[in-house]
Amino acid sequence: MPPIRRVLVKISGEAMTNDRARGFSIDRVSKICLDIKGVLDSGVLVSLVVGGGNIIRGRDWCDGKVVSLETADAMGMLSTAINGIMLRDALAHRGIAAEIVSNLTLPFNVSHANSFNISKMIERGNVIIFVGGIGLPYCSTDTVSVIAASLSGCDIMLKATQVDGIYSDDPKTAGDTAVHIPEITYQEAISRQLNFMDKTALIMAMQRKIPIYVFSISERNCLLRAINRDIRLSIVKESG
Repeated sequence: MPPIRRVLVKISGEAMTNDRARGFSIDRVSKICLDIKGVLDSGVLVSLVVGGGNIIRGRDWCDGKVVSLETADAMGMLSTAINGIMLRDALAHRGIAAEIVSNLTLPFNVSHANSFNISKMIERGNVIIFVGGIGLPYCSTDTVSVIAASLSGCDIMLKATQVDGIYSDDPKTAGDTAVHIPEITYQEAISRQLNFMDKTALIMAMQRKIPIYVFSISERNCLLRAINRDIRLSIVKESG
C-alpha cells in the first residue's frame, strides 16, 4: 500500500459529549484533539468531518408533526458548524492550526468549500474541518466525509465509532452472535446491507477508491493506531 499522507477523520457529534448527553465534554473534546495531534506528529495530515448529534439530531424531529425532513436536515447541518467552530478553537489551544470550510454561508471565519480554497489549505498543511454538509438536505455526514476525503486528497477515511469495527449484526442487540469482520469489499458491504455506513457513501468511496477504516474512538491514540493497523478495526476496500 502506498504511504499515507493525509487522512479524513469522521467522528460523530456524540463523540464530543458524555453518554446520552447533549453539549460538550471537555475530556472528550480534549481526547479528540490529542488523537489528531498524534497523527500530525507522525507526519500525516488531517481533514475532519464531525456530526452534530450532541447538539441536535435533526431527523429525530421530522415525524411530520414538528418539522419537515428538509428543515430537520438544515438543523443538523447547523449543529455540525457549531462543533467545527468548537474543534477549531480546541485545536488552536494545543498549537494546531485548523481552518473551516462549508457550503453554507457562515460567519466566524468560515471559508467556502471550493477546490481553490481547499487546495490552498492543503498547501498550508493545516487541519481542514468540513461543516454544514453539502448545504442541501438528504445527504448524510458519511457521504459528506467521502466527498471531503476526495476534495482534500485523502488516502484513507478513518471512521471513528462507538464500536471496534464492522459486525455481521448490531453487537449492541445481537450480543455474541454478532461476528466481527476484519476486512470486507465495498460491494460485499453494500450487498449484505451492513448498517455501519449508508449505501450512497459506500458507492462513492468505491468509485473514488478510498479505503475506509472503522474502529472505536474510545481507544487511546486511536487515530494513529488505526493508520498503523495497531488496533482492532475493520477495513473496507477493493477486492484483491
